[in-house]
Amino acid sequence: MAEYLFHSNWLERINQQDIFIFFDFDGTLVPIMKNPDDCYLSEHTKEILSKLKEKTKICIISGRDIKDLKKRASIEGICYCGSHGLQIEGYDINYFNPETKRLKPIIDEAYILIKEMVKGFEGAIVEKKSFSFTLHFRQVNPAIRKKLKKYFFEIINTFKEKEIKIQNGKMVFEILPAIDWNKGKSISFILKKFDKKVLPIFVGDDLTDETAFCELKDYGLTIKVGNSKKTVAKYFLKNQAEVYKFIKIMNEVLNV
Repeated sequence: MAEYLFHSNWLERINQQDIFIFFDFDGTLVPIMKNPDDCYLSEHTKEILSKLKEKTKICIISGRDIKDLKKRASIEGICYCGSHGLQIEGYDINYFNPETKRLKPIIDEAYILIKEMVKGFEGAIVEKKSFSFTLHFRQVNPAIRKKLKKYFFEIINTFKEKEIKIQNGKMVFEILPAIDWNKGKSISFILKKFDKKVLPIFVGDDLTDETAFCELKDYGLTIKVGNSKKTVAKYFLKNQAEVYKFIKIMNEVLNV
């Protein structure tokens, strides 16, 4: 079970270490909103991250398209990973997973079908991205969510598993190319680009972040936003608001 970060010896673990901090975006750096279009990094979080980036490397990794992610975070001089790491830019890295182009027409076909299906479900949002899409059902009446999921899987199951895959999130289904790639693997890919050994820190809140917790569990510092018995993260923060406290402490510690 994860240990509460601020009651642990985590500061001793990072002492005298070169740090590389990875943050999830929605639910971590910004609170989850009913409408994903309303999520932007707050000015006070942007300000403190802009100070922190001068002292350590920072990467924001998200299921969002990299262009959309950059617009919403709007911090220059850091690394960005979009589409769960299918797109990576920053620190002289410019990566695009080559398999995504081949599978894009299939993703687009599934998107059209799901977009048409959800017209009968008030509150359902289908968020299109360059190489994937997300079905948000947080605002759908709980009484009909089961029906929505049934129709969703009836459509998705007509596609082969080798073509598309589904990632569960908080009141969302993410439909991605069926590529053996995720947040955890993209973080390892980035770390291998640096000769100097660093201590990676990953902060995330969602089921999709568990791949990063697993990847870093033996040599990194992993922090779950919100306590959960199911996480493999070593530490947890009580809520999204405590992420700012963590960033503030990191900024102060790295001043020393």
